[in-house]
Amino acid sequence: MTESNDSGEPFQVFTSADRIRQLNEIDKDVAKLIHSAGLAIQALTNARSNDSTTLASADNSLDSHKARFKEATSQYFALLSSIDVRLRRQVYALEEASILAPDSSSRTGDSGSGAAAGGASNPLDVSWLNSRKDTVGKEKEAELWAAARQFVQQIHQANSEDKATVKVEGEQETMEVD
Repeated sequence: MTESNDSGEPFQVFTSADRIRQLNEIDKDVAKLIHSAGLAIQALTNARSNDSTTLASADNSLDSHKARFKEATSQYFALLSSIDVRLRRQVYALEEASILAPDSSSRTGDSGSGAAAGGASNPLDVSWLNSRKDTVGKEKEAELWAAARQFVQQIHQANSEDKATVKVEGEQETMEVD
């Protein structure tokens, strides 16, 4: 669907299904991004690749490694740039739909946080999530230490009971076991 803005320039309106398809394509490109990063790292080693694009250049010369590295890194940065642009478009669409609060630092390039600039924090902001209080881990650690202490006490108690049940019958010692 194409509409026009006030200046008469056409723009496209995307449905929710269109946005989900775009996110799915971004997801596929993230997998390609990771693959190209792996190819770049592999080009720095002497390992052989099963990839059909690198089978043609199966020699292990330095120039071959450089060419494969350059090709893989070029693909990596092209994909990274494309993914970045498309994700920014998705974020802007969420902001326009008032699903996310606009973050002034994301558009102006400020290094300040959105909370400082806009007065409200973005619940999806990593720094906000990292600053949250982590009591779950500490509580779980305390539970594990208490369980370990109880386990050691049970073992110690069982050992002391076993020693008490050793009876001397004549010359032989017998041990009673539960």
